[in-house]
Amino acid sequence: MSDLDKWSINNYKIIGNYTIELNFVDGTKQTIDFEPVIGKGWLSKLKDTAYFKQVKLNDGGNLEWPDGQDFNPEALYDWPNFQQIYIDEINSI
Repeated sequence: MSDLDKWSINNYKIIGNYTIELNFVDGTKQTIDFEPVIGKGWLSKLKDTAYFKQVKLNDGGNLEWPDGQDFNPEALYDWPNFQQIYIDEINSI
């Protein structure tokens, strides 16, 4: 299984206003609270909880919102090591 394959999400569940539980094809699970990384720039629309809940899996097995916002699948898979990168990015806007 390639990294791209293992980073594919096979299902997800919204469990809070900005929190999603992810299950990846290799059996890895992540629970991600997106609130610290949304609200500015290209992620500003995700602050609207009704919009946030419109998330779907795209054809590549990644989370995507109606206007095309998505997160790098590698980052979702290894969120503890990537969250600060997103926080730093939005704080630089």
